[in-house]
Amino acid sequence: MSQPIKVGFVGCGFMGQLVHLPNFVASERCEVVALAELRPELAKLVDHKYHIPKVYTDSSELARDDEIEAVGAILPPALNDRVTCGMLRAGKHVFIEKPMAASVEAAQRMLEAAEEGGVLLMVAFHKRYDPGVVKARQIIDEFRRNGRLGEITFARAHCFGGGWICGLSGQITTDESPPQVETTPGPAWLDESLHGDFANFTNMYSHNTNLLRFLLDTPLEVNQVNLSHSTWLIIFEAQHYPVSLETGRVTAHTYDEHTHVYFEHGWVDIVTPPPLLRNTPAQVTVYEFNDAKQITVPLLEWKWAFREEAEDFLACIQEGRQPRTSGVDSLRDMEIAEDIFRVWQDAHPPS
Repeated sequence: MSQPIKVGFVGCGFMGQLVHLPNFVASERCEVVALAELRPELAKLVDHKYHIPKVYTDSSELARDDEIEAVGAILPPALNDRVTCGMLRAGKHVFIEKPMAASVEAAQRMLEAAEEGGVLLMVAFHKRYDPGVVKARQIIDEFRRNGRLGEITFARAHCFGGGWICGLSGQITTDESPPQVETTPGPAWLDESLHGDFANFTNMYSHNTNLLRFLLDTPLEVNQVNLSHSTWLIIFEAQHYPVSLETGRVTAHTYDEHTHVYFEHGWVDIVTPPPLLRNTPAQVTVYEFNDAKQITVPLLEWKWAFREEAEDFLACIQEGRQPRTSGVDSLRDMEIAEDIFRVWQDAHPPS
């Protein structure tokens, strides 16, 4: 194996502490050598837990550290472009949480910075690293090649959420006030009354547009949008068939999310687990109505998608390849989100 990559980490919030930082610390592919956090007491406590050699109070100091080759920046999306562009231009590979940014314009700035720095930008759409999702994509591709189930006729994504934390605990907190920092606003063209809805959609449901694009391996074009209720319905066109996305909220002990891909003679159903349920892959069910007339449920490895994506980011750096959730690919999810809200605003102009 190559020499461990020197990694800096930015952000000590819930996801940073309990998901991403532990995964980088545990990886044999890297060594976490620096931490940047605006809250000094929190930084001190997190540093004490993980024994990180250097602690910075500002991410710009970390960006100037020549030892650091890559950065994990787990921040609110409205901070992603402000914090990461300098790091990317400084030649540091960057791993961020989804959504990519607060707007397409901000995401494009990040891509320009990555190109200028000649480095990787990866957006953590962890569902693409779920063993069940990977298997489902392989199955769908194989049915396309052999034609056993005919053509795809429809795809449906459904996400109402629910209990996603699954008892994960251990976050270190302090009584320090939240940092007062300047954030990037949402799309300039979007009426201010819709900025909150746009941020909510990209934060949660960009997962579903990203997952649809991965499973179907085809462009999605926005056709119809209904955002008039607490449950939203979006209809896409994907070449020769429609695709629907249902989004909503539900209070539940489990997680209500699945993706259903229909063929002429059967279907593939993917039930994705609560995000923080460790080492539990998506459940895949395949129904075939042909000579076999059978239902199959593949047995999958016990892996955690969040760990898998961190390892792939580091492997991509070592091997000089692009991750499956690159910044270039993830820009499309920002564009789809803006297309959805543009269609809605055009049909319901603000008074």
